[in-house]
Amino acid sequence: MNGRQLIALLGAMSCLSLLTGCQTDDESDTAGGSSTQVVLDAATRTGTLQVGSRPIDAPSTEISMLPPFPNDTEIPSPNPRVDVTEIDVTDHEGFTRITYRFDGNGPVFWKTEYVSEAIRAGDSQVVDVGSRSILQVDLMGVRSDPTLISAPLDGTHITRMESARTNDTILQSFVGTLETRPAYTVSTSDSPSQLTIDIPAVEN
Repeated sequence: MNGRQLIALLGAMSCLSLLTGCQTDDESDTAGGSSTQVVLDAATRTGTLQVGSRPIDAPSTEISMLPPFPNDTEIPSPNPRVDVTEIDVTDHEGFTRITYRFDGNGPVFWKTEYVSEAIRAGDSQVVDVGSRSILQVDLMGVRSDPTLISAPLDGTHITRMESARTNDTILQSFVGTLETRPAYTVSTSDSPSQLTIDIPAVEN
């Protein structure tokens, strides 16, 4: 992915709230902070997951006119960050589940799409996942430990999954599928804070 493509990715992901839910078949409502999207075609899917507490509303004028904090006072960051604490791949009857678990406070913007090549945005390296199709998963607004994603993950119904940190705020994953662009399911949950992707088994 070149610089122009990365800029386009960031621009698209910054407008995710306007795009969420297009051309999907919702299986559950958002009660309890959860939602599910069944992706029935190869179109791009986007969404937002709020991890932890929502940002506090802007203070009133009276509060904003208070004297500044002393120099030795730590002022909370206006842009809270979210950590990816775990990436888990587990096999179930009829599908493989990929789960991203989060901790912290702030929004996580996610994007899923099928791509023709697995090209890492961070270094433009092509990743070989040996598959019929490649599902790319981008998470923006997250931090991740390099040791968490240093090894590829395998599942019965996928050929391979590899993740890499693009920069300090974006985590990118490539999932190789056994079928050509299978319909997959994306689910989010607030408690616990996680995003899951279910890849179905190959039909005989």
